[in-house]
Amino acid sequence: MRTDRNIRGSSRLSSDERRRAIIESVKEVFAENGFDGTTTRELAKAAGVSEALLYNYFPSKHSLYDAMLADCAEASVWIKCNRIRALEPSASTLVALVHCLMSQLIQSRSVHIDNGVLGRLAVRSLLEDGEFARASLKPFTSTWGRYFRRMLEGGGQVR
Repeated sequence: MRTDRNIRGSSRLSSDERRRAIIESVKEVFAENGFDGTTTRELAKAAGVSEALLYNYFPSKHSLYDAMLADCAEASVWIKCNRIRALEPSASTLVALVHCLMSQLIQSRSVHIDNGVLGRLAVRSLLEDGEFARASLKPFTSTWGRYFRRMLEGGGQVR
């Protein structure tokens, strides 16, 4: 447990800041134990708050998990590939799109990005219910799905 992420004694945090701090501090616990293997006591301890305060911000473990999923999806690495959308549909654009997708997947598993938490969350999700994987890929599928389909349907010339 990283003490710099603990929020105990940080009474100067606004409600929104405290909520975000709780979400950040539980990612590691969910990544290590999965949803079913994690207790609210462990989540509260990781966040440096009491279980009662945890329930004040999140009415259930599932609501905290959903908030963490949403946070990970919003900060998703897929956003970095948006520059590709400006390119004309072509085989080379398709190659760039696939390269971007694969590089982001590989980098997300890297220990250098968020201590590998996102990669561990994704792997644990794939082994369990797939909820995190679906949520984290949603920005990609909703934004890029149509564009990727156009590439595959031959929407452009090879450059």
